Amino acid sequence: MLSRFFSTSQPFHYLVGILLLGPISILLMWLLGEQWQWTYLIVGIILPLALLLVQFIILKNELTSQNSYGLFSYTMLTLSLVLLGIQWQYAICLLFFLLAIRRLMSVKTGTATIRKIFDGTFWICIAVLIVPVMSFFLIVVFTAVFLFDRTRWRHWIIPFVAIVCVSFLSFTLELFLEKQTIGQLLYIQSYEMSGMLYLWKVDQLTPWILAVISFIGFAIYIVKLVDIQQRVRPRFSVLTIAGICALVLGLVFDAQFILLLIPVLAIFQVRAMEHVKHNGFRELLFLTPVLLLIVALITR
Repeated sequence: MLSRFFSTSQPFHYLVGILLLGPISILLMWLLGEQWQWTYLIVGIILPLALLLVQFIILKNELTSQNSYGLFSYTMLTLSLVLLGIQWQYAICLLFFLLAIRRLMSVKTGTATIRKIFDGTFWICIAVLIVPVMSFFLIVVFTAVFLFDRTRWRHWIIPFVAIVCVSFLSFTLELFLEKQTIGQLLYIQSYEMSGMLYLWKVDQLTPWILAVISFIGFAIYIVKLVDIQQRVRPRFSVLTIAGICALVLGLVFDAQFILLLIPVLAIFQVRAMEHVKHNGFRELLFLTPVLLLIVALITR
């Protein structure tokens, strides 16, 4: 079975993922777009970096067993969105989002807590300057503080310090470069609601399937139908809140936010595979991202 090939974590698996999300993605965007754009190169560089970050988060926080299922799932799901078109701004936001999640989930260790909270907030605030509604993910910062170390008042203040720092830096750049950064946050058009709930297209079938699957997965986690060890449950709670934020933003503001939902969805898929005992259902779960890739190819 194909799942056995990814049942371990080997350098070859990383190489396959990097090639698919790097050169292959650039080639696909070029062929499907019919005209070369330099933004394809930006996306093709960021997606492999995001893949490595996702796998690092999985292994560092012991979210799954030592395998490459998460890497495979993330690669296939991301490729399905590449076929539908990924805007470079959201690819950059994905990278900053993962950098923030990496720091916020490490707050659990209890070391350098203030620095980690500051870093996590800082990366999200940088993403806000690119896509203003990314500010919604500040909820994840305060969720991490609440779950990991809510007894110290300084930890609740640090996110606001990071927000002020980024605001000051962006205002300074705006003065010298004469290009709006923080100023765009004041425009109502920066918060235009044009998500999947308001605009239906055939090529949004794959994002809708991902949205429905994630909703079911979050519901299962919240009602505790799947047992997760107590030592990693707070980390999964942070992931759940992050996934819910991405899901809401995708439904309300822009379908491109589903890209930020994929890392969470890939991790939850692997956890589901590890709890399924029947080989047939397990293989079906493993191949679900491939089926979605085929759906994206047909409906684009």
